[in-house]
Amino acid sequence: MHLKVKPHNPWKTRVIWVLVLLAVGAGSVSLFDYGRYMAGYDSAEADEELGRLAQQHQQLEGEITQLREKKAQVVRAAQIERQAYSELDTNLKVLQAEIIELKEELAFYRGIVSPRDASRGLHLQSFSLEHNGTHSYRYKVVLTQVLKNDRLASGRVQLQIEGLLNNAPKTLELKTLTRVKGEKPVKELKYRFKYFQNLEGDLHLPTGFRPLRASIQILPGGRKQEMIEKTIDWPTEEKQKDVG
Repeated sequence: MHLKVKPHNPWKTRVIWVLVLLAVGAGSVSLFDYGRYMAGYDSAEADEELGRLAQQHQQLEGEITQLREKKAQVVRAAQIERQAYSELDTNLKVLQAEIIELKEELAFYRGIVSPRDASRGLHLQSFSLEHNGTHSYRYKVVLTQVLKNDRLASGRVQLQIEGLLNNAPKTLELKTLTRVKGEKPVKELKYRFKYFQNLEGDLHLPTGFRPLRASIQILPGGRKQEMIEKTIDWPTEEKQKDVG
């Protein structure tokens, strides 16, 4: 048996394997490029298309920015218009309320200067009730007499509220309706005027009382003057003011 001794060189083997791997890799890349070429792919054309898409993307971003700015301007303009409309609407309502008030005042003074009933003497111009809190109502009585009447009108006013207390009929006098802790109740109202006078105050209803009607009596001080009496239905939430 003959033995041969061969020199061992591991670095040479490694270099060969590296070269083989590089060759295989280069061949794979070439084969991949060749496959793409055979499939109709052109790298130069792809780069050109990529550049065109990037440019289009930049252009679209610019358009989006412009549209956002325009949107902000439109939204701001709409806010300004809404605010202006709200202010105009508020001013219009104030003016309408002033017109109504002036018309009422005009009708009131016309009733004094040239009333439909031009007879001398006392007149109940209006009697109203208006809700102004829990179980609380504001009453207002307006008395007038014709301007050509130079004498003073004086007398008393009595007020009553008819309703139900615990489902039983009940009539409350003014002294009961004006009884508030710390204040002296009012038994009756007094008037003294030459042309007109307003009598107003608050009525406080007891808990459990359901008002139905309000009655007012005007008792002139002169003997020749007749009593004036007026009854109105109690105002509901839909109609909180009844004018006599």
